[in-house]
Amino acid sequence: MADLILTSRIAEGVWQLTDPFENRAYVVAGRERALLVDTMAGFCDVVGLAGELAGGVPVTVALTHRHCDHVGGSFGAGEVLMHAADDVEDAWEESERGARLFAEVARHDGMVPAGEKCAVERGGRPRVRHVGEGDVLDLGGRAVEVVELPGHTVGSVGYLVRDAGVLLSGDAVTPVMCLCFEESLPLDAWRQTLAKMAGLDFAEFWTGHHDVPFGKDDLGGFLSAADFAEGDRGHEWHHSIVPGWEGTIHLVPNGVWSPDSPDFRAVITRGLPPARPRRGGRRNA
Repeated sequence: MADLILTSRIAEGVWQLTDPFENRAYVVAGRERALLVDTMAGFCDVVGLAGELAGGVPVTVALTHRHCDHVGGSFGAGEVLMHAADDVEDAWEESERGARLFAEVARHDGMVPAGEKCAVERGGRPRVRHVGEGDVLDLGGRAVEVVELPGHTVGSVGYLVRDAGVLLSGDAVTPVMCLCFEESLPLDAWRQTLAKMAGLDFAEFWTGHHDVPFGKDDLGGFLSAADFAEGDRGHEWHHSIVPGWEGTIHLVPNGVWSPDSPDFRAVITRGLPPARPRRGGRRNA
């Protein structure tokens, strides 16, 4: 059922994969090995698909962070690379539950065939090998560098393909920036990640949920979004599929109101906003 996953070449030897929920993963091909960065929600054999795109070489699976819409396809994959801070027992249990929820919604809504199983329903939890800042993954004639990008989660990382001018950044920086999880860091930590990205050697960064790239000239707008969120009261936000994914969304008034637009800017912080005072209530006599 590989037709459930869309593929698009974004650079020489680099492809973007898109699942039915428009989660994104990436394949980086070298002469001897391919790197699959993230595995989306877990539909189809994304590891096998990555190998086909890369010409049949073995595939290493590398995860940007712990959430189910990125690690869902890693169940049954054997071994994955991941930062130690995100490799915790409750994270894998949460990802298993979340991947099953995505699968239930996809089948109910006809996004996948009724009998289509997700990876967590087919295979077991992978072994994890830890990676961190400065690690270099040799694919044969192509090196991919691990860059720590904390904020969205404590252990969020990106994978820098220097020869392609590409940073595969997961959810480290997105138009709807989620800093609302227990494993998320405060706004100041995200600002530090934005500053770090400005100094890295890439032309484009590709996220886990958009089909277009962003550039370093976009980083200033994300920094402004952080500043806006710090002083904004915000509105209550709940994820449509995963219970417990909730927070306070701060909608940046930049004239773009569609969250599907790459120019949209919002930050979701931890906790729900305080209740608004009631209007028009009875006054004391």
